[in-house]
Amino acid sequence: MEIKNIVFDLGNVIVDVDHRRFTEAMGWPPEKYYQFFRSPYFREFETGKIDENAFFQKLSEYIPLSSGDVQRYRDLIHRAFPLRAKTWGIIHWLRPRYRLFLFSNTNSLDFNAINAFIDLTAPFENVYVSYEQGFLKPSKEAYEHAEALFHIRPPETYFFDDREENIRAARFAGWHAVQIENEDGLLHALAKPGIINVNMFL
Repeated sequence: MEIKNIVFDLGNVIVDVDHRRFTEAMGWPPEKYYQFFRSPYFREFETGKIDENAFFQKLSEYIPLSSGDVQRYRDLIHRAFPLRAKTWGIIHWLRPRYRLFLFSNTNSLDFNAINAFIDLTAPFENVYVSYEQGFLKPSKEAYEHAEALFHIRPPETYFFDDREENIRAARFAGWHAVQIENEDGLLHALAKPGIINVNMFL
């Protein structure tokens, strides 16, 4: 296969996802935040159906918010997403060699916080974030919109995501796709078609 485009998911691919680190910093019971995270409101926020003000109003129904908690949330949410440093280095190495894209189910608070902390968008030609586009993976519409946004052809596209259902949907769309569990998994997935030499990053 001739790969020209490499598309990365964000959570558990470029950054880890550890909401407990964030809730500890906020002094909140993690189980309450997880309950909110699993609620329909969080998905609505990730598809842009509710704005940040409505998000915090809904959150306050699960966790009473004290004065200053909204700003503390904005300041500390990046702690839930520690960077995978080796992966980040690989992405920057790939940048002049391939067209790179970010394709993420995410919301404005998480995305903007990570972007401010590590300059997330810098190595990517374009980004698809669900809260702007209105569709979540693994819906067919999400992949169709990503193809149009990125101007990519499926047979020339390699995609990495941590969720099996997103990988299945990508393959159904004609993309080459690999489920990633850790940094070494990404390294070997990139090595298999000859995109990188593993020994360069060990």
